[in-house]
Amino acid sequence: MAKKTLEKTTASAQSGTQKFYCCRCGRAYGRQKGYFPVSHSPMYRGSGYLPFCNECVEEMYEGYVHELGDQREAMRRICMKLDLYWNGSIYDMAERSSGTNSRVRNYIGKTNIVRYIDKTFDDTLQEEARDGGERSGLYAAVESEEDGVDTAEAAQCVNTPQEVIDFWGGGFSDEFYAELERRYGDWMASVPEPEKLSHTERSLYRQICMLEASISRDSARGKPIDKSVNTLNTLLGSMNLKPTQKKEELDGELENLPLGVGIQKWENSRPLPPTPEELRDTSGLVKNITTWFLGHACKMVGLRNSYCKMYEQAIEKYRVKFPEFSEEDDDDMLSDIFSSAGGQEEAEAP
Repeated sequence: MAKKTLEKTTASAQSGTQKFYCCRCGRAYGRQKGYFPVSHSPMYRGSGYLPFCNECVEEMYEGYVHELGDQREAMRRICMKLDLYWNGSIYDMAERSSGTNSRVRNYIGKTNIVRYIDKTFDDTLQEEARDGGERSGLYAAVESEEDGVDTAEAAQCVNTPQEVIDFWGGGFSDEFYAELERRYGDWMASVPEPEKLSHTERSLYRQICMLEASISRDSARGKPIDKSVNTLNTLLGSMNLKPTQKKEELDGELENLPLGVGIQKWENSRPLPPTPEELRDTSGLVKNITTWFLGHACKMVGLRNSYCKMYEQAIEKYRVKFPEFSEEDDDDMLSDIFSSAGGQEEAEAP
């Protein structure tokens, strides 16, 4: 049956469609992604994938479990066979976060995160030889030992809450968790509404924080950081967080906005601070322009608003009012006028 399948797929491959074959079962697949485990081993660098399909890897793992009677040791044996990096902390993470994927596929996926992406089983042998046996502690213990910190003390994250470990993943020291939390808080402070971020956006921010912390740590140790910096720039570009992207986005937005809408947007987002006492309208220039120009214009066109009321109140004291008499008597009116004029002349006489 396998021979017939191989012949059939070979004929289709000759017709122009590229096929990828599993070296163990001989099955052909149209693409490697999703069907073959990813590998960063130098032996498979040409393709970037293991030559065994996912089903065969799981079958080999189950065979070692049946033979050795220990799932943990079976996973280590698979890592040795496939030149994968083995670490007890990765196995523990795969156990805690087991989902729809099988245990072996979940473990291989964990070896492709940033911390372990370039490690193979050779690194496992070097670490075990340095530690004097198989290492079952956390990955942060070895890193702390290189800095002169006691391994057993660094392996215990006694000061880090469990929800923080679940958010960032296991395998870090307390100091590294604190740095990740600080960087994540700085990024969230620049987000207008962080509670509305989607799961994908939070995951990208988390990766940015991990890359920044890793770059800072590797730079202090003199390790190459070019690859991490390029990855970080790619993440920042995918989220439009680069300074050049921010400036282009702001300039393009301002060009398409009316002046009044742009001013209102600035006032809502970044309002002007209160005017200092020494810069306020102490001479009344702004009030006079508002009252006698804007208020007068509103009065002329019939607009009843606050400017029109200011104008009416200001002009009221300049209006001339004639005296009103209860009866229309010309003699009383003339007497009042002449008496007022005579009193005024006497007051002006020397």
